This record gives sequence, structure tokens and C-alpha cells, in this order.
Amino acid sequence: MPAVSKTTQFPKSDRVTASEISDGIYRISGFVESYGITFNQFLIVDEQPMLIHTGPIGMYKQIEERVKEIVPLEKLSYVAFLHFEADEWGGMEFLQSKDVQLVCSDLSSKLNLAGWYDIPVNHVSFWDNETMKTGKRKFRFMMTPHVHHWDSMMVYEESTKSLFTSDLFIQPRINTPVISQDLSQQMIELYRAVGIFASEGPVRQTTKRLLDLHPSMVYPMHGSCIDNGLFQNYASAIMNQSFAYSGRLLGQKLETVT
Repeated sequence: MPAVSKTTQFPKSDRVTASEISDGIYRISGFVESYGITFNQFLIVDEQPMLIHTGPIGMYKQIEERVKEIVPLEKLSYVAFLHFEADEWGGMEFLQSKDVQLVCSDLSSKLNLAGWYDIPVNHVSFWDNETMKTGKRKFRFMMTPHVHHWDSMMVYEESTKSLFTSDLFIQPRINTPVISQDLSQQMIELYRAVGIFASEGPVRQTTKRLLDLHPSMVYPMHGSCIDNGLFQNYASAIMNQSFAYSGRLLGQKLETVT
């Protein structure tokens, strides 16, 4: 049997596009039909440019091309992933860029980057409320354990009030770069079907904290960006509806012993 290239494995998209959402913040996105969602990366241009998420390996080459249209790869200073999962950092060839440094949560560093073959030891990790400047922009890191994974974090860029929430506030289908309709109910239905949250408690605690930030724009990893006019709708759905795991994983019923 012939060898199968890793880059042909799913999830992958026929078309990856880049859109500038606000001044110097780009959403690089590809729709994966088999999953019914987009996979988003975010490039923040500054004196030291940063890419948040690398995308899955099957989409890497297209994502790389979109990044190069905005900044040369050798100018990239940081690549951040918000929890340890393949769509967050499967396309790690970005770390071949000159002087680029990996950014992750302190838990990802301690739990996931130790003891693996070929994992870059040259990385920087952050704990809750620690900050990093890339020039004009200042990023605040927020630990959000059990909002999908136990090492999860989110990032808040203070100068533009931009909030990067990884798998929170997902929306299905392919839509405009900034959503103009309320898909919060579809978000809840997707969470129920996929089963990525073990319980509502940690997610709601995090959502309360996010509401206090009053973000101007929310940048989820899957779906469209959400401006402050619609953000309240999505937060309210999380706070008031059930969405935790109830026996389904990736849409399949799991028989459990009670």
C-alpha cells in the first residue's frame, strides 16, 4: 500500500481565505464540509506579528500562503495555540520560520510539551492574567480550564478589545467573516450534539469573566467573528441553556453504564 501524505488527511478545505476584520487583525479561514464548520486562524500584525492557531495539517499549505500574502514568514515572531489539539497547532511547520517562538498556556507547557518527540522546547508559556507586548499591542492571557480542554486558555488584546475564544462561541456552516445574524441557538445545538463540554459550570464561569471585558470583537476558532452588538446573545445562550455532554460524542450516541 502506498504511503499517504499527512497533509492529505482531514480536516481540509478546498478554499482558505483571509479577511481583515479590524486594523491589522486577519481571520484566515477554511470551511470543512464534512464537519460543517470553518477552521479559523488569526494573524495579528504588529512590530512582532503573532499567529493564533496554525490549523490542522491538512490545511497547512493553504494557510501558509494566506499568511505570506500579509507578512513574510520570516517576520513572524510568535505562534500561539490555545489548547493542545491538532486543529490548534497541527500545522507546526510555521515554527521553521526564523526566530519564531511558540506561545501556549502554562498547563500546556507542563502537561503536553514535556516528553514528546520533536516538540519544541524553545517556547514561552503564560499563566492567568500574565501579559505580553508585541509592539503597540498588549495581550492578556486567561486560563480557562475545562472550557473544552483542561489546559485551555483564551487571549485578550487590550488595545483593540479583541477576544480570542478558541472553541467557545462556535457557529456552524460558512457565513460572512463577521456574523450579522444570531446563530446562538445553532451554537447550543451543535455543542449538545458534539459533546465537547463535560459540564456547564466552568464554561459559565468563564463566560461571566468575558462579559466583564466588554470586547469589541470576539474571534472564535470555528465560525464567524462576533461584534459587541451580538456578543450578548451568544453569552446569554451559554448562561441560560443546557449544552453539556449528555451521551453524544461527535453526533453519535454513547451507551454508558449507570
